[in-house]
Amino acid sequence: MASPQLSLLLGRLRLKHLRVLDALAGAGNLHQVAAALNMTQPAATKILQDAEAIVGARLFERRPRGMVLTDLGGFVADYARRMLRETETFSEGLDNLKAGGFGALSIGAIMATTPGLLPRAIAELKRRRPLMTIRLLAATSDILLRALERNEISLALGRFIDPRNALAFDIEPLASEELWVFVAPDHPLATRAAISLGEMATLPWVLQPATSPMRGLIDSTFASAGIGVLNNVVETTSIFATLHLVREAGMVACLPKSILVEGVAAGTFRRLPVHLPNQLGPLGIITRRGEALAVTAVDFISVLHSVAAEATGL
Repeated sequence: MASPQLSLLLGRLRLKHLRVLDALAGAGNLHQVAAALNMTQPAATKILQDAEAIVGARLFERRPRGMVLTDLGGFVADYARRMLRETETFSEGLDNLKAGGFGALSIGAIMATTPGLLPRAIAELKRRRPLMTIRLLAATSDILLRALERNEISLALGRFIDPRNALAFDIEPLASEELWVFVAPDHPLATRAAISLGEMATLPWVLQPATSPMRGLIDSTFASAGIGVLNNVVETTSIFATLHLVREAGMVACLPKSILVEGVAAGTFRRLPVHLPNQLGPLGIITRRGEALAVTAVDFISVLHSVAAEATGL
């Protein structure tokens, strides 16, 4: 049960306060915030002052080049962002239901789910709830976890990137994914029967950002071999860009088997004989710990279970 002080605080912080705090956290300028929210600057200043009075602390430091969040202000701004996202989701879902639809669902997924599990799951959910609005954030696991923490998505299909993730999130494993290193069929290494890591160290690679689990695995593999970190790298989270750079720019890349198996079978790409240890954590359904899921999210998880069971023959 919330304390009387907390109930009073939440009762006094209204949407106008949350909107100004969220906008100011991003812009750092009250004039820009007032213009974006269609209000006068004195009005925006008054709302900020009210919010600081309610919280009982200074939320922003006034500096010559703008306004910067205090530590406590950052905490309050994160709360404001989450509440605004929940309000937006509620409003959109309510409008959808009133119009005869089936609500709304925001999900996130890593690219390993793109060619198989996720499309089939979404297709089945749309068959069951054809008027449901589904929003999909396709990104790396680190980005998805941040979005889940900020309440921008209801659940994620991804991996933990740090053991401490278990403090804030629950994960239900669904599958493990094999990674393939690959090149275009006309690449100088395409026909080699054996390739050492040392030979590949100086080649141009296209990889996910350093914060992603897949990139961490590749970097650790080369480091463990005494080669060091790859330096000749283009970083992207885009599957399309990765495949295009491999085909057109002669780069080396690493992606999940599920994405590459058809292209390799068709001769569009060539898998290289490079062994990567299976050290990636399992792909799973990640949710915020201790939080009850909406009906739409529960339905989607049920669909994921069905699709995953069909894929593995269970």
